[in-house]
Order: sequence, then C-alpha cells, then structure tokens
Amino acid sequence: MSFLHALLHNPRLVLKHRNIFLLSHMRANTSLFGHLLGSHPQIEGYYEMHMGYYSWKSLWRQKLRHFATHDAKPEARYMFDKVLHDGHAVALPLLQRPDSHTIMMLRSPAQSIKSLVVLYRGTSPQLPEAQPEGAARYYIDRLNTLGRMAAQLPQRYFYLDAECLVRDTAPTLQALSDWLRLPTPIPTEYTTFNNTGRGGAGDTSDRLKSGKVSAQSNDYGEIEVPEALMAEADATYRQQRAQLIQLSQRHVVAPPATHRP
Repeated sequence: MSFLHALLHNPRLVLKHRNIFLLSHMRANTSLFGHLLGSHPQIEGYYEMHMGYYSWKSLWRQKLRHFATHDAKPEARYMFDKVLHDGHAVALPLLQRPDSHTIMMLRSPAQSIKSLVVLYRGTSPQLPEAQPEGAARYYIDRLNTLGRMAAQLPQRYFYLDAECLVRDTAPTLQALSDWLRLPTPIPTEYTTFNNTGRGGAGDTSDRLKSGKVSAQSNDYGEIEVPEALMAEADATYRQQRAQLIQLSQRHVVAPPATHRP
C-alpha cells in the first residue's frame, strides 16, 4: 500500500481536496462516529490522525500518512479526520473551502470527564487528565475553543449532540448524510479497520470492535469530580452548546433529559 497505489486506484480523491472534519473533544463517541463515516464508500478515513491542518500542504500530508497503511476505496470522494485537541489546530481558510465540511459534536460533561479519567489512568497515569481536575480542565478549555471556532464559521457546519449518535442512530445518520449530500445513507453498522481498537487511534474497548452501535454506558461511580469544577464544566457545556446550535447550518440535538450534565 502506498500513495502511488492510491493515486492509481482513485485519482479523483487523491488529486482533489475534499474533506470532512469532525471538531470535538475526547470521550464524545468520536471513535464510533469515525467508524460509521469511514464505512461509507465515499468517505476515506476513520481514526484520529493526531495532526494539525495549517495549509493545503497539510491536506497532502494527511493523504500520504493515511495511504501508507490503507488501500484506497475506488468510490471515495472525501477524506475524513477528527480533531480533538487544542494542540492540533485547523486553519480557518481550510474549513471555509467549498469542498470542506465541518461537523461539531459535544457530549455532556459528567460522562465525558469521568470517562477521560478512566482512560488516562489506564494509559498515561502521569498526565493531568488522569485526575478529575485535569480532565475537567481539558473539557472546559476544549469546549471554549470549539465555541470560538463556531463563531468564525456561522452557518457553515453541522452540529450534533453525541448522545444522538447512540440513542437515535438511524435518523441522526440520515440527517448527516443529507447534509453531506451523500448518494446513500451512512450505515448504522460499521466496518472494523486496520487501526480499530489500537492505542493512539481512538477507543480501544472491545465494544468498538463489535461493528455495532451500543447505547450502553458506564457508571464511573468511583470517579468524583470536585463540585466547583463540575459546576464550571456544566455551565461551559450549556453556554457553548447553545451557541453551537444557534450558529449551525443544521443540527441534531437530544431532548433535555438525554443531554443532562
């Protein structure tokens, strides 16, 4: 597998930059989201590439990295990546390109923060996110960044509550497929790929390897987030979620009982 091999099999994808970017935060069902999109025949890519996008050169870099380990789908027209960290910036002109599509997605704070603590305690216990304070600070800072980005992209992105992806899967994916103008809907079951479940590429749980959407959630009752920090996270979530919905071109949101903090 190589970039040249991909060019021969799908020159329309390789030579023309058409991109789908998911801008979100960790532990927001983003690995599931990537696998669902990446299972569509017109979308190439499914995992976090851990890179920033600063100019057109970054779009070529994305393809070089992806096709070093993946064959090219002959029908694919879009390259997908998700960006979950403030350290991986995406330049505004790239998001404003006619052939770029931006999706923003948030998940309510309690599950996001506690899940992040559990993840980091298992993989990188020395990092701040392995403690509730560090995980909460990452969440708050990231949501504020997404709010600032949304303010620069009014009516140019699709907003999605992460809860809708697992609790109302088919209509959510249909709405997203319509917005992307895909010829067929994004499938409600997904393919497993080379990097599915591998560390550094997203969710490593066995649940992701099943190929099916699961609405099951963990309790995380053993994780206690300081009350003041949780209140700040809740307030930030409510504020930025309201702004992301208001400024979106189209959105799919959960009822209040579903996206409670």
